[in-house]
Amino acid sequence: MSINSSCSGGNNSNNNNGGGNSSGGSPCGACKFLRRKCVPGCIFAPYFDSEQGATHFAAVHKVFGASNVSKLLLNIPVHKRLDAVVTICYEAQARLRDPVYGCVAHIFALQQQVIHNNRLINWWVNWLMIC
Repeated sequence: MSINSSCSGGNNSNNNNGGGNSSGGSPCGACKFLRRKCVPGCIFAPYFDSEQGATHFAAVHKVFGASNVSKLLLNIPVHKRLDAVVTICYEAQARLRDPVYGCVAHIFALQQQVIHNNRLINWWVNWLMIC
């Protein structure tokens, strides 16, 4: 799924230490977007790389705010943070597309597709039973 690669950064997804600027000199995408120095304990560094992370973090910051996301991530176990970041990114992007419903609109559309496909399957099953 593209959301995982776009929001997790991919720079050190195997790193479970919960933060740090592993790239040496360049700040993570979040710190680059916020125009601040990326410190070794940065909570965003493992999830927002310095190349594409700033653009992805922009949506997260606009919808939720950097401080709120930072507090949220600090309260999540390290081994579950990547999933949380991917989910937060997905919801932020969905909220920018549809400020009222967010990802619920997409979920509803998928549910409607399932209902439609089930009706088609039932129709074909009935048709095959007749033949």
